[in-house]
Amino acid sequence: MKRTISTGFIFVLLMAAGSVLSAADSNWIVRGQYVKTWPSTDSYQTESVIGDLPPIFSSFSVDSGQGFGLDIEYKFNKRIGIVLSAIFTDMEGTFVYGFEPGEENRFSSDPNTVDFYTINGGMNYHFSPDAVVDFYLGAFAGVFSYDSVTFTLPEIDRQFKINFDDQFSYGLNAGLDIPFGDSPFMATLAVKYLISDLKEDGGPREIAIDPLIGSIGIGFRF
Repeated sequence: MKRTISTGFIFVLLMAAGSVLSAADSNWIVRGQYVKTWPSTDSYQTESVIGDLPPIFSSFSVDSGQGFGLDIEYKFNKRIGIVLSAIFTDMEGTFVYGFEPGEENRFSSDPNTVDFYTINGGMNYHFSPDAVVDFYLGAFAGVFSYDSVTFTLPEIDRQFKINFDDQFSYGLNAGLDIPFGDSPFMATLAVKYLISDLKEDGGPREIAIDPLIGSIGIGFRF
């Protein structure tokens, strides 16, 4: 339900933005991209209970991952456009179980990927639309949605599953569109910085991941 409401909000925002901008010839750009994700190096430690085992401290942390993205931009004039973007990627998560705070002894640990997607709506300003390289900056807002992740702990013959809440996100992006001559195709480079948390559903774990997402791909103008 939260995903539906958030997606609907984004489309309403885009339509409202379009109504206040001056009309011009339509100019669509679609960008397909390979993305690399670098979250902040934050981690969370808490006292955990798994099954019938006594409570003991655990930690959860995330590291870089990769995936793909899609941008669809409508330019109202040469410089101003609204954009809807979707990114599907993952992060490497590590769960460590069984240690005392301040000590290095570890009882059991397991790495696994945390899959997520984000859908954002925003606006871009193009500084050099008629140049060989079109440089733009933008801002956006949307939603992060995470899949649950299960960690296997063979030393204690247990599995530990973490579910995550959907989170609101916002951020800034910068990019380059490099046309292939007079062709409608172009090379695209971009970097996005997002503000978002990774928060356990109904639990204490919350990590400010604030990922930096770099992308490279191919665009098409029509």
